[in-house]
Amino acid sequence: MKKKVTIKDVAVHCGYSVTTVSHVINKTRFVGETTRRKVLKAIEELGYKPNIIARSLKGKGTKTIGLIISDIREGFFSEIIKSIETTAFKEGYNVILCDSEEKVNEEKFYIDVLLQKGIDGLILSPVDSNAEIEDLLRHRVPIVQIDRMMSSLKTDFVGIDNISSSRKAVQHLIAEGYENIGFIGFEERVYTINKRKEGYLQGIIDSGLSPYVLHIPYTIDKYENLITDWIEKNSKIDSIVCGNENICYGVLNAAKKLNLIIPYDLGVVSFDDPKWFQFVYAPITAIAQPTDKIGKIAFKLLKERIENGEAEGKSELKTIFLETTLKVRRSSIKSS
Repeated sequence: MKKKVTIKDVAVHCGYSVTTVSHVINKTRFVGETTRRKVLKAIEELGYKPNIIARSLKGKGTKTIGLIISDIREGFFSEIIKSIETTAFKEGYNVILCDSEEKVNEEKFYIDVLLQKGIDGLILSPVDSNAEIEDLLRHRVPIVQIDRMMSSLKTDFVGIDNISSSRKAVQHLIAEGYENIGFIGFEERVYTINKRKEGYLQGIIDSGLSPYVLHIPYTIDKYENLITDWIEKNSKIDSIVCGNENICYGVLNAAKKLNLIIPYDLGVVSFDDPKWFQFVYAPITAIAQPTDKIGKIAFKLLKERIENGEAEGKSELKTIFLETTLKVRRSSIKSS
């Protein structure tokens, strides 16, 4: 097995002391340009990789953050990941990305792995808003929650006002002439779905209408069948607020099976606004989230806490709700 290159090997190779090599790597003291170039050349020739764990133990930090999202397949999360990674790279930080796949056990596993790797901070979109992550509570690593909020974690948060956004979706459908509006989302343990349903119910109750709610377990592969059966059973439903783009995809499949024409037979408003919405055969009005802003602000908040040496409780926590945009596409039964 090839021996791992050490900082001592680099020092011998370039003819300088270990201290000088360390200053070049860590940028802890001015080193002349000629010396710096020779050290960097030796590092490249030997393939030396600094030990980020050792750096962390010495109190220098790893310049590495963890990012755990709940489902990488969702376009919403992909856009946020891109925003965070781009912003972090510009600031000299590395990002370790983990996908919990909407499973609490996997989320806990990745948290343990990231803590062992000595990350400086964590951006987390938690699976279950009611769960408790003991390792995070014990290690007090700086954390920013995005999109979803875990009640047991007192941290900074960046997301949207799901209640207000969902209520506006209901009001839009009512204004377009729909009277029997349903809501479909995944499990209530998910913070965003719970809040979006709350906003939906507020809009329905305020308007004196009857609610129709369907929750779908994440474990179901063919949830389109569940949606189809639900729409058939509740034949009065003339429109649906979709909890996210995946639910919307299921609703479109169900509508096709039932020969329902959107928007004439079934109005649809969906959270998230993936690029394919504008090309789909059925015009989908969407609640677009400011994913780029969410990512940039989340990293900024985390970086401030890392560089100030703060975890939870040392300064005022920030909860930031960003505005959404209702992108109206041809969806009115009145305009048919």
